Amino acid sequence: MIYKIIAILFFMTVLAMPVIAVTEEEITSNLNCPDVGGCTMIAADCSCESALELKGKVRAMLDQGLSQKQIYDRLTAEYGREILATPPKEGFDWIVWLALPAGIIVGGVVVYKISRKKMDEDEIFEYEYQKFLQEREK
Repeated sequence: MIYKIIAILFFMTVLAMPVIAVTEEEITSNLNCPDVGGCTMIAADCSCESALELKGKVRAMLDQGLSQKQIYDRLTAEYGREILATPPKEGFDWIVWLALPAGIIVGGVVVYKISRKKMDEDEIFEYEYQKFLQEREK
């Protein structure tokens, strides 16, 4: 009986996890500081006046019950796409998300081709060296 109660409590907590709301820290950690004075920090870590104002706006939007996507949409409309620390996965910005895996694949192919060529050259050298040794023994 105790095992059933533990199992029910476990499944209730696992199923309840997606319901937990996002926090101000989670949202501001994906936002750049909107300070036009050249601040390049993430809003969650910045102590500029504009970052504190942004945190207040995010807090107010969370109090209104807005979702994370709605908050990002409103802030993007107000500040522009530069407010987002990571570009959205849409439109031209897909190149940013695809460049790293594509670069790793292309780099791997280049390294493979070069090492394969080097192995072929080593095999040719070994063959010619064995042929030289055989001729020398005669």
